[in-house]
Amino acid sequence: MASRSTRSLLVANPTARTGRAGKAIDAAMDRLERARLRPEFFPTLPDGGTVPKLADRLEPGDVGRVIYLGGDGTFAETAKGLILARERFGIDIPLGMLPMGTANDQGRSFGIHAGARALKRNIEIIAQGTESWLDVGRVEALDETGEAVAQDLWFDSWGVGLSAQILATRNRDKHMVAKVPILRQVYRDRVIYVRAGVSHFFRSLIRRRHFAAELTVDGERYEYKALTDIVVKGTLLFGGDWIFAENGKPDDGKFEVVLMKGHRDWARATIANHKRNPVTGDDMAVLGLAKERTVPQGKRIEVRLFRPDGISALHSQIDGEEFLYSDHYRIENLYHHLRIIVPESPHWV
Repeated sequence: MASRSTRSLLVANPTARTGRAGKAIDAAMDRLERARLRPEFFPTLPDGGTVPKLADRLEPGDVGRVIYLGGDGTFAETAKGLILARERFGIDIPLGMLPMGTANDQGRSFGIHAGARALKRNIEIIAQGTESWLDVGRVEALDETGEAVAQDLWFDSWGVGLSAQILATRNRDKHMVAKVPILRQVYRDRVIYVRAGVSHFFRSLIRRRHFAAELTVDGERYEYKALTDIVVKGTLLFGGDWIFAENGKPDDGKFEVVLMKGHRDWARATIANHKRNPVTGDDMAVLGLAKERTVPQGKRIEVRLFRPDGISALHSQIDGEEFLYSDHYRIENLYHHLRIIVPESPHWV
């Protein structure tokens, strides 16, 4: 759908990424101007202020597209602002992507690279204006009476368990490292994530802590006695490099539920589900890591968790950020809830 206005709103955090964001913003504004996309800069605001302020800015209807520049957090804030503008004012415009984050699951699932080197190509994609849809997830954390105590939207994944714990550790490490000028230059992004993952993985080998779960997916109930992870996926890629559900699509009205029972499942996923995996199914069977089950898919997903003694709480995440932990969640797929600008012939990488 072509928009009548050619004005573009560039949303970015000028203080992000240890001061490098300013150069990326300047480069993006310059290239957008040369592409005749009439850029206007919109800085992100602290303490959740970006979403309502962005919606208010879109009310006059003089913006043809909103473009985010940054990581998953900036993507989420920008997307929520667009959705709020539609709900409040009936303004429905698409989201363009200039990802700078490490994983970039949303962008890569549609064939959009991340980083400063991809800036020129990504702005060409935005100028072409080819649109697609992205299903959006809505998650509610419920209390013991079934009342919602927290609610949010997500655009890539929701998860609980080991992977969410890894993300929480990564976020704490990033916050600590940011205070040390030398460390923050060499210990960042994937290095922090790998460190956190290895640490928790081997600690879990010793502790072997699992939890039980009851899942209801579109009315069908599943019970699991020992899990380390539950991940509900919206986009194709996980962590930028893994594909847990080959048949999953970001715009089919369903989410995929990825379940990990233990270290065998993690080893299988690490090898067989890598996007450049050269190992065949027969090879995996020889290794004792053959695929055991299909991935449940559905529009409405309810998750009840049962923790053994010794586990006071499990970590939960949405789009790589910590979310309120509960023993009961309700997730809904909001079909075709966000318009996004994508390549004409997407090839994910």
